[in-house]
Amino acid sequence: MKNKYVVLDFETTGVNRYHNDEVVQVAIVNQDDEVLINELCRPKHRFSWPSAQRIHGISPLMVKDKLCFESYIDRIIEIFDNSEFIVCYNIAFEQGMLKNYGIDISKYVFKDPMKDFAYIYGERGYHGGYKWQSLSTCAKYFGYNFAAHDALEDVKATRYCFEQIEAYKNGKLEKSYLNKWKLLFEPLVIEQGKKYYEDNLVDVIYYGGKQIVASVKEDITHMISIEFNKNSIKKIVCDCPNASSGNKCKHMAAVLFKISE
Repeated sequence: MKNKYVVLDFETTGVNRYHNDEVVQVAIVNQDDEVLINELCRPKHRFSWPSAQRIHGISPLMVKDKLCFESYIDRIIEIFDNSEFIVCYNIAFEQGMLKNYGIDISKYVFKDPMKDFAYIYGERGYHGGYKWQSLSTCAKYFGYNFAAHDALEDVKATRYCFEQIEAYKNGKLEKSYLNKWKLLFEPLVIEQGKKYYEDNLVDVIYYGGKQIVASVKEDITHMISIEFNKNSIKKIVCDCPNASSGNKCKHMAAVLFKISE
């Protein structure tokens, strides 16, 4: 039976997809979360990778008796050939590694939820475009908990996030996702915002179909703007110094408490 799609993730000896880094773990699941591959792999040319090991925890000892990644290439190609498309979070890395191992990726369709999530999350970069967000941030946004930097955990999280993003794009997300904003804030910031809200320091100036403008009275009054897109928060900004560096601030939290009444 043909897969609608599969999700691929690698853990590697480093982050250089253009040269000599090698795969130490590969995992693939399909659209039903069925595990198709989950294998540790022994590199052929690298004998230690301390920096990468600190991230994913895979040591040379753990893979010394494992097969090399090349042993799984035929199986991976068979899975790809039996799938309509392939999903990877931050797809350029996986594509680069596949090319390094001689796999022709030109005949496959790839989709990267990181690009769509950057728009949904709405954080602007220095040059005005939307900033890429990590898989951990994406999963947290949609309320999914997982142990990052294990290939199997990562593909399961990616599959879940991909489904949520597709639902968002099709206008099928529940409005309750608007109330999951707390997942984006540090606990202390939430408590500070709640205090401002409870002290009646929040005034909603404008509440339209796609935008809210509000003020929070402190020693200086701060202005907050929230833009909505379908059933989610598209963009939230505040004029306070803390928010100017891209952080989620207590004034934003206060306004979100107010509109969640």
